[in-house]
Amino acid sequence: MGFMIFVPSPVPDQADRGKTVTEQKAETKVAAFDQKNEAEQGAASAEASAVKAAETERRQEAAAPPPVPPEQLKPATNVAEAAKPGANNQADGIDLDLLARVIYAEARGEPFEGQVAVGAVLINRLRNPRFPNDLWSIVFKKGEFCTVRDGQIWLRPNATAYRAARLAKAGWDPTNGALYFYNPSKTTSKWIWSRTVTARIGRHVFAA
Repeated sequence: MGFMIFVPSPVPDQADRGKTVTEQKAETKVAAFDQKNEAEQGAASAEASAVKAAETERRQEAAAPPPVPPEQLKPATNVAEAAKPGANNQADGIDLDLLARVIYAEARGEPFEGQVAVGAVLINRLRNPRFPNDLWSIVFKKGEFCTVRDGQIWLRPNATAYRAARLAKAGWDPTNGALYFYNPSKTTSKWIWSRTVTARIGRHVFAA
């Protein structure tokens, strides 16, 4: 005598009752796509957060003054020392990088002509017998520039400051031979007011 075993078909979920097999397969594919899309969006969001964090860190590093290299703490005292390889100095005693640093520290935000003018004052001093014959000694003379005292001299110059430095070094002098410059709203020196004014550019007064 033979026996027949009947296996009951799976009972469909309440939500799937009344749906065709094609509909159920389509919904399965849609659910899988949704899961994949959510995963991709999560990865993209994580990547965007990482990029934003990296950009924030880069901006913070750019805003912070660069560390002062040990070799820059001691200014050059003569032309031979100033012309050492890698020091960015010229035989004429003009360190273009240092000139750009002074311009950026003292005149960033000023009109471009005013930035060239600050550089021209330093060039005029360099060529005047009353001042040292190298730029380092002029800039780092004790008490000469407040931006040396407060450390702004070590801020990294932008392209505009370098362009102004090159033009001043090449001979453009919007100051008409000035040896000094000051901001009349900030200076506390009575002596500087006694100097002959040669030009006024932006917020600076230039004097001989």
